[in-house]
Amino acid sequence: MQTDKTTAANRDAVPERPFPDGSSAYVLAERCAWHLLEKRMEDIVILDLRGRSDVCDYFVIASGAADTQVQAAARYTQDETVSAGHKARAVEGMREGRWVLIDFFDVVVHAFHVKTREYFQLDRLWGDAPRLELTPEWFALPETAGRHPDLRFTTARPDAADRET
Repeated sequence: MQTDKTTAANRDAVPERPFPDGSSAYVLAERCAWHLLEKRMEDIVILDLRGRSDVCDYFVIASGAADTQVQAAARYTQDETVSAGHKARAVEGMREGRWVLIDFFDVVVHAFHVKTREYFQLDRLWGDAPRLELTPEWFALPETAGRHPDLRFTTARPDAADRET
């Protein structure tokens, strides 16, 4: 027989879902991550918030070294996703460039200045959420390219060995 604690734990448990998946929300999150990477943003992660938040399914979080980089990356990401047919519900913080939030309903993009990201620790706040770190190598995988036949994954920053020459 189950105790009250066991029943409560089962009721509050978040069902495990495949991550990443091929849902339209995940594909949009991945696309946003790619555009941030194109503008040299770093520490790019997707957090799977399905079943953990009523606000959205995925967070895309990235860091930039300067306010102007954060602004440019956020603006570019918004422009590229809009041109692909995705409309942002809201954009906040673009003028300041310390933390730009782009809300695409099921996906919320957080482009941070690195110091602001460290201060607010959004990654830690959602520490129980499945996390996927995205690098240029992620976009070289055939299954990733298959989800984005319209994107050319050729403009990501070169790896460290290429920069040293």
